[in-house]
Amino acid sequence: MDLVAWARRHRSREDSGNVLSELRERPAESVARRTGFPLPFVEGVQSFYDDLHSDPRKPHLCTGTACTFAPAHILPAGTSEVHCMGQCYAPPAGRHRTPPPIPWRTIVTPPIVLRGLLAVGGPSARAEYDLPSGEEILDAVIASGLCGRGGAAYPTGAKWKAARDTPAPERYVVANGDEGDPGTYVDRLLLEECPHLVLAGMLACARAIGAGRGIIFIRGEYPDAPGKVRAAIAEARAAGLLGGFDITVLTGAGSYVAGEETALLAAIEGRRAEPRPKPPYPAERGLEGLPTVVQNVETLAVVPWVVRHRRRAGTKVVCLSGAVAHPGAVEIALGTPLGEVVERGGGGAAPGRRIKMALVGGPMGRVLPLSAFDTPLAYETLPGLGHGGVVLLDESVSARRLFEHLASFARSESCGSCTPCRAGTWQLDRMRDEASLLRLLRTIETGSLCGFGQGVPRPIRDLLTHYRREMFAC
Repeated sequence: MDLVAWARRHRSREDSGNVLSELRERPAESVARRTGFPLPFVEGVQSFYDDLHSDPRKPHLCTGTACTFAPAHILPAGTSEVHCMGQCYAPPAGRHRTPPPIPWRTIVTPPIVLRGLLAVGGPSARAEYDLPSGEEILDAVIASGLCGRGGAAYPTGAKWKAARDTPAPERYVVANGDEGDPGTYVDRLLLEECPHLVLAGMLACARAIGAGRGIIFIRGEYPDAPGKVRAAIAEARAAGLLGGFDITVLTGAGSYVAGEETALLAAIEGRRAEPRPKPPYPAERGLEGLPTVVQNVETLAVVPWVVRHRRRAGTKVVCLSGAVAHPGAVEIALGTPLGEVVERGGGGAAPGRRIKMALVGGPMGRVLPLSAFDTPLAYETLPGLGHGGVVLLDESVSARRLFEHLASFARSESCGSCTPCRAGTWQLDRMRDEASLLRLLRTIETGSLCGFGQGVPRPIRDLLTHYRREMFAC
């Protein structure tokens, strides 16, 4: 059966109806019989996602950057590894314990992204749905210069306009809640604490592009988020706030690369989350071959504010973790120097620890030494800012150890669909001289299919620039 036709037939079944979802409940043989897909295809999907082939009886512990370099981090034999659980503020994280609430604060007044967390003075959830016509929404988003907050920083209005202008009988809005950069947890905070901001942003997009259906895809590592989002959808429906716009929730099954938009659409259709070449872009040809806007959760949460105020939203949430006194989500003005964010937002270094460097933007982001903490946090001044995770590392962490950690993440999370990334990431920490490593980095960067492989070399080059001697010390 054609994959797209099968996905279309099952689209109305929330959180079920694709191979990925059914494999959570049934063995591969049963899923193959039910769906009509060949058993090797079903087993291929099962083998791709960590949550579908790992032993649920084993303890699951996080090996994300903040947890790996936490003083108390121990990974016992037989433990299943999870690369990030969105609990970077309280390491070491594991599925064996209930995470504490996410600390948050703001160093801007008034906050925009975190406005829904204010006890008083902020707009009610119902007010977020008070939106004008689609044309007015699109004009406001374009005029604001809003760019995606998931890492690519692509102009949001341009993406929406492309989807609206592409002739099609139907269009989709997809909220990407599968952004899994270790060190980042703002998506989890918004989905669990402010879901109406995200839903209202999806409704705004739907009106602007003429979409009738929306899907929220949430990381499987955020077990509380789907229920809270479904409850918010039910509240909005009961209040008549969504009109005819239909929103469903799907959950991921453990794949970092599913955060890439074309890989995300493949996961929604029940396939392996492997990126495809672009163009065509999803805004022109996405789910079921129809125009689809894939937008990051934080971006969608900002949209209603932009539409209401018709001006630029110049703030961003960064997530502080690691060797900082007060980890948590901090809303800042874009362009604030990293050092100021650490001091004002995180209270400086944790007691008894001296900050050496920061990994900004996750494993495909940037490494900044303490001497470069005057760097402004903005997409223009720091390519690789990504989703805004900032993991502070102290003097106990060598550049070589961080490099090996990044290399391990890259080879573990590569989807394997292109040779430069699949083979190159396995060779990274085997390079014993700078010239060989630089050649390999160029090959991975220029030959990889998607942003994952293209971004792998970025923090490693920073380590070579600032810590060359440590990188190759015997």
